[in-house]
Amino acid sequence: MKSVLALVVLSGLAVSTANAAEVGIASGSATMSFDLPTFLGQSPLNTFDAAFGVTETRTQVLSGLPGNNPSASQTWATNPVGTPSPTGRTIQGSTLTIDPANVLGTWGAVASDFGAFAIGGEQIGFGGMTRWTLDPGIPGVLLFGDWALRYSPARAGTFAGSTTNIRSGLVLTSNIDFASATFVDIGNANISVTGNTLSITGDMLLSDGLIALGFPQSNLGLDAGDFNFTATLVPAPGAAGLLGFGGLLAARRRRA
Repeated sequence: MKSVLALVVLSGLAVSTANAAEVGIASGSATMSFDLPTFLGQSPLNTFDAAFGVTETRTQVLSGLPGNNPSASQTWATNPVGTPSPTGRTIQGSTLTIDPANVLGTWGAVASDFGAFAIGGEQIGFGGMTRWTLDPGIPGVLLFGDWALRYSPARAGTFAGSTTNIRSGLVLTSNIDFASATFVDIGNANISVTGNTLSITGDMLLSDGLIALGFPQSNLGLDAGDFNFTATLVPAPGAAGLLGFGGLLAARRRRA
């Protein structure tokens, strides 16, 4: 079971407990490989127009049409907690701590899952923004990005009426314009820890949040690309074992 860092003030002393097996993310990157024929087959999307990093403001992301002719495969680095958000953006930090022997079992699940929105819980945040133009005659663009990978156990399993594309419970949320909106579920996932390296790979399955924007309901769960994440793990803060109250007393006795 995952140990949560506990902090208690007793006789003016901070007492801390932590699981030495608990680890967090030092650095990593996520690659999203869009199956563009599938994505662009979703009305009202017309063109994958542009891709950005974590430094552009929302105004800059919206400007400069036509875009920068992005590759269908985009890689972004993970964001430490406290990564600044340019004006109009909501950059997501990486708050995840896990026991490597039980990744999903120790991943703090979302607090609320409404299908189109998966809110709260621990997450892997990684930077980036994508811009998509719409069908001719429809003004404006759609933005997806400021990504957060979260875990919602209730999402695990097949979509209704389907026996393929098994959802892992991991869901990628977009946090620009619509915070915590579900973008794709990670299906047919392979999750492994080798040494100090965490790897998560799987298919990007069209999620409820896109259906809510007008994508065809029949395409919920459609395989629309690949997701590949790799990160280096380090002991979580406190996992090395801060002295608890008993340890402090023992240390004081030894010095006496």
